[in-house]
Amino acid sequence: MAAGQDLGGKLDSLIRLAALQLIGDRSGAEAIGILGRAGLDNDLIAELVQTSPATVRATLSRMRRKSGRG
Repeated sequence: MAAGQDLGGKLDSLIRLAALQLIGDRSGAEAIGILGRAGLDNDLIAELVQTSPATVRATLSRMRRKSGRG
């Protein structure tokens, strides 16, 4: 395994760990909103919150509409 691939895997693990710490015991829409604002992509958010990417997209869209940003 090349050093760059090993580093990439470690960074991915660190991002996942930080994201899980960020949401704590929150679940559902609140966790999705926090992770979305943190800049994570929908597929990763869905994996971390244990839902589908479509649910993440819909939830973030609804949140943007409510806040007047989309």
